[in-house]
Amino acid sequence: MSKNILEEVSKTSIQLLLHEPFYGHFFAGILKDVSERTDSIATSFAGNQMVKLLVNTEYWEKNLRDRLDEKRTKDLRYGAIKHQILHIVFKHMLKVEEFGNKKLFGIAADLAVNQYIQMHQLTEDAITFRDFPEVNFEPNKDVGYYYKILSEILKDANACFGDGEEGSGGSGGEDDADGEGGQEEPSAADRLKELMDGKNCQLDQHQFWEDFSRLTKAEQKIMDSFINDAITNVANRVKNKQHGTLPAGLQIYIDLLMESLKPQVNWRRVLRLFAESSSRTYLKNTIRRPSKRYGTTPGIRVRKKQKILIAVDTSGSVNDEELRLFFSEIYHIWKQGAEIYVVECDTHIHNEYHYKGIPPKVISGRGGTDFNAPIEFANDEYHPDAIIYFTDGYASVPNVKNRKPILWLITSEGINESDDLWSALPDRKVKMY
Repeated sequence: MSKNILEEVSKTSIQLLLHEPFYGHFFAGILKDVSERTDSIATSFAGNQMVKLLVNTEYWEKNLRDRLDEKRTKDLRYGAIKHQILHIVFKHMLKVEEFGNKKLFGIAADLAVNQYIQMHQLTEDAITFRDFPEVNFEPNKDVGYYYKILSEILKDANACFGDGEEGSGGSGGEDDADGEGGQEEPSAADRLKELMDGKNCQLDQHQFWEDFSRLTKAEQKIMDSFINDAITNVANRVKNKQHGTLPAGLQIYIDLLMESLKPQVNWRRVLRLFAESSSRTYLKNTIRRPSKRYGTTPGIRVRKKQKILIAVDTSGSVNDEELRLFFSEIYHIWKQGAEIYVVECDTHIHNEYHYKGIPPKVISGRGGTDFNAPIEFANDEYHPDAIIYFTDGYASVPNVKNRKPILWLITSEGINESDDLWSALPDRKVKMY
């Protein structure tokens, strides 16, 4: 039976390829399995930072099938698969931990994706804008937009029900509807409370999303990169075939995502080149290479000598992970043969030492930040060929003028290129993305 289900899933993916190539190609890169772990159809974490689609046999055969209308069956299955693809493309399973009310987030996420699916391809319990006819939702918004509006509706609903009017949701009584004792349509608050308090098969499809939130930050980052790569590869593949056929909102999302993934300044390369260029040369005798001019031994060889002062911002705003990154890069510079002198500093220098390839066991500092002390030390005492300053950038512009070139390595969470302080810092600045 599971083999038959997977064959039918494959047929649906072929329909996606024919009608909407982006979804079809994207779906081809997702693992699929028939499983009783879910009562419907759901996206799960498959290990190795992979995503797997789980399909319940009974749900596929009953809920996604119309025995009297084969076309309706194809439409329902097409919509169900597309629904899951959209959740993955929008990375909803990786965003759930950012929102306090998980069930409300699920409703908002379904509103975000179901607007891209034709109504005849959705099951009767699908959550759409039609569930909230009096709410003026804007289309093509992200999940946070819908979550915010739903939060306000839920807040009003709880306030209303808390006053002992549970079930009314602001609706009129029997004599108010049509003036003839009819009953009004449920309000947005009524419908939302119904979704929050009841069981909905569509919301149950999000049952594994919290598994993604339990991943470590590093694992989530790898998962995020996996999805980004899949979107980029598919978008490039179907670019000529599918130009202009994706809904505007989704096309904008993909375009913005791909723009954000374009290579930033390679700060590691800038750092290496800066370190290599900040050097003096000297002559060294060698018996291995005779002099080309005179043919005598010993010959001479030109050697580079780098003397670099590295300032490490150890203020309280720099976290331990950033400090580990700093010392990882210091190690690579040292491996190139540079003479490195490290100063650990916040408002002043707390510790200084010649770096020998081993990071310190304890970091000193953790106060505020002042950039002047390391520059004064370089000018008056150490006299390096160059200064490299690892920092988040949150401090006043130094009033001490540096006599040697300085490279500022700004953490990813530090000041931005658009900030006034960025342009005010002397010499070269690079963001550590």
